[in-house]
Amino acid sequence: GNVRNLKELILRNFNQNYGKILYISGEQISVDLDQQLINDGYVVERIINYRTNHIEIFDEKFVDQLKLKMPDITYIYSQNSAVSFLNFIKRYQLESLWMNTNLMCIGEKTSSILNEIKWKKIFLFNPGEEEFLLYKI
Repeated sequence: GNVRNLKELILRNFNQNYGKILYISGEQISVDLDQQLINDGYVVERIINYRTNHIEIFDEKFVDQLKLKMPDITYIYSQNSAVSFLNFIKRYQLESLWMNTNLMCIGEKTSSILNEIKWKKIFLFNPGEEEFLLYKI
C-alpha cells in the first residue's frame, strides 16, 4: 500500500479517543502522515528510527561497465532514491547517456527530481503496478 491507504485505514479503524499513535519512520518521508493525522485531531508522536547515508563514491569499474552497457529500464521507488541517483549521475558525468533508457518512477514528485536528465520515456506507477509497465515499452 501507500501512505494514503494507511491514513484511510487509521481514519476508519482508530478512534481518536483510543489514545496516542506512535509513528515510527525514517528521517526522510515523502508525506507528512503525522502532521496530517494531527490536523485530523489525532495525537501522534513520531520517532525517527533510521537515517539514510548516500553512497557518494562508486567503484570505477562499475561506472565504466555501466557506461558501456546502459540499462533499458531504471526503476526509482522514492524521492530520496531519485536525489541519490541524480547525484550519482552528475558526479560521474553520465547526464547524456540515458536517452535510450526508460525511467519508471513511483510518482510524479519522484520523477520531477530526474526531469533534467533526457530519458527515452518516463513512466509513473503505483506500488504493485511495476510489471504491467513492461508491456507498455
